[in-house]
Amino acid sequence: MNTLKQTAGEVFNKTLHAMKPENLIGRAIKLKGNTLTIQKKKTVLEPGTPIYVIGAGKAAVQMALGLEKVLGNRIKDGIVIAPHRDDSGLEFIQVFEGSHPRPDENSVASTLELTAFARSIPENAFVFVLISGGASALMEVPEDPLSLEDVSEAYNILLKSGATIQEMNTVRRELSAVKGGKLLGMLKARNAASLIISDVPGDDPAYIASGPTTLPGSGSGNIKAIAKKYGLFEKFPEAVTGFLESGNTARVTQPETSHSTFIVGSSGLFASEAARLCKEAGFTVFKSESQYTEDAKTVSKMIIEDLRKQKSGKRAHIFHGESTVHVTGDGKGGRNQHLALLLAKGISRRKNTVVLSAGTDGVDGNTDVAGAFATSDTVKRASALGMEADTYLKNFDSYRYFKSLGDLIFTGPTGNNVMDFQLILIDT
Repeated sequence: MNTLKQTAGEVFNKTLHAMKPENLIGRAIKLKGNTLTIQKKKTVLEPGTPIYVIGAGKAAVQMALGLEKVLGNRIKDGIVIAPHRDDSGLEFIQVFEGSHPRPDENSVASTLELTAFARSIPENAFVFVLISGGASALMEVPEDPLSLEDVSEAYNILLKSGATIQEMNTVRRELSAVKGGKLLGMLKARNAASLIISDVPGDDPAYIASGPTTLPGSGSGNIKAIAKKYGLFEKFPEAVTGFLESGNTARVTQPETSHSTFIVGSSGLFASEAARLCKEAGFTVFKSESQYTEDAKTVSKMIIEDLRKQKSGKRAHIFHGESTVHVTGDGKGGRNQHLALLLAKGISRRKNTVVLSAGTDGVDGNTDVAGAFATSDTVKRASALGMEADTYLKNFDSYRYFKSLGDLIFTGPTGNNVMDFQLILIDT
């Protein structure tokens, strides 16, 4: 059992390294002379074309590092917003600090700096926009007449509502002066490219970071339907409810900037790299090709059912996506630890089975851990300590449950965010 647990941890850490945003950018961008290649798209820059960089997200600094390695002093200037004001050796791009998972004064002040900078970029420039998970809170200026306190409280309510990330970001972009294509509309530059690391199932740029450079599509979601579904108008601050009900939210016309979008990182790519490593370790791999979006209880049932389909052998089962949780207790934890505890119950009658459930950003919910391990004997070991799984599930207190067992996963902030990852290793 310990060997399986060790192997699962090693696969996760090696995959995190391979999927470092710096490495993803290096693989996606090439510059030879004046020919800029982004994935397979080639653009011939005019000689002397200045390159500027803006962006935000948990991966913003590492993405910027990757871009500097490729472009060097061709970068004229840049600003990105990250959870910490650590430039990690950046030479041409400045780092400003924001807050996550709720915006604060730093988020707004940094965003005002970034938007003023964006508006100052000359027409003849090429602009890279670096977008990754967490940017919804890190990069925020509330729409007039909303206050930061109004918007921050709305974020808090959304996070606990059970809404999907698409539904949450549909609401968030309506409250924001920089989302839903509004940041792109600030650019005078004729050419821009968004490089995106996706933390949203489906990898739709309109929802990733609430779409700062993507106009909402016709099927992007109905605010009033979402609010009714989760009872949001009764919970939101009065100013937010009035603003959304009025239907007077700002609309953005198609910007004149020629803009392309590139997904350089996603949970699917992360899962594929983990699958490769598991095969090298001698496991037969069963990898989910689609990202899950359901609530954690539904996801756990789906995973357990998948395990039952294969009766024996040395197997690795891989899942990825973003579950939802409707928090009702006052415990400490996150959706990955909660899912791990649900799975611990589901595998309690199996032999030689280990579950790793973790967030690729290294921070799960309101904790300092990425997630947790669950094994065939987790429930039994916890019961011996007087801890019943159902009690901790009801109170959303999975952190204390797994901490008592020594089964938490510590990575620290990874500088990345491609949603959540589950690896189940079985040797029967």
